[in-house]
Amino acid sequence: MGCTRGKFFLFLYIFAGALFLLLPGEGRGQAAKTAATASQAEVTYLQGKAEVLAKGETAWKPLRVGSRLSLEDEGRTGEQSRVEIRLPDRSILRFDQKTTFKMRSLLFDAQDGSRNMRVDIPVGKTWANVRKAFGPKKTFEIASANAVAGVRDTIWRMNVETDRSTLIRVYEGTVEVYNPFVKPDYKPEETGFQAPREVRGPQEVPRPYQEVTKEQWEQIVLTQMMQVVVPAVGKPDAPTSFSPQEDQQEEWVRWNQDRDRQVRH
Repeated sequence: MGCTRGKFFLFLYIFAGALFLLLPGEGRGQAAKTAATASQAEVTYLQGKAEVLAKGETAWKPLRVGSRLSLEDEGRTGEQSRVEIRLPDRSILRFDQKTTFKMRSLLFDAQDGSRNMRVDIPVGKTWANVRKAFGPKKTFEIASANAVAGVRDTIWRMNVETDRSTLIRVYEGTVEVYNPFVKPDYKPEETGFQAPREVRGPQEVPRPYQEVTKEQWEQIVLTQMMQVVVPAVGKPDAPTSFSPQEDQQEEWVRWNQDRDRQVRH
């Protein structure tokens, strides 16, 4: 009896495997990606009030610690409010008060470490602590209306003002900023990035830069302690270094750096 039952389950296993192999290549690939495409972000910290508008819904609902955000969900924070979310690859994003955002891509493959993350920020402030990716695909982008920032493993922030101008400051690692209307022909996962360096305390890092021409405004590379301002209309200012002392005067910066230390531990 036990032998017969074992043969029966063996037959079912072989039969199921045969059916999978008979699927078209695209079908097999889609089946393998099911877990990855179902990834969600999770709210890990909330101060004040934040809301989510789920895809296909018409009513905003309150976010709480532990709430999940799915593909195409929109979020917003109220006055005197902040929210922190952990993405499927365990990278961290934080949004300051009066910020709106949308989950454009949350693809993460836990098996090979590949990711394709994108979050849109129409207006507001975000701070990103992006984990290193080990998979063959490493795309991680945050976009405003006039600039897209592609990163790998780094700490940086983006401010999108109501006039649609965008400020990007990098604290560790490398950020590639490109024009969303003239996207350069490159793939972030195939681009060489500098390894992140340990930050040994506030220090200015002066670097000479040439003026950014219209032709160059396809892609701008920012490294540690650099910034760029992308106006709503026209070409960006030349990338410059920024003063850690001036930067530390902003409470939003100090709060995020404190949160980063807590996340590391």
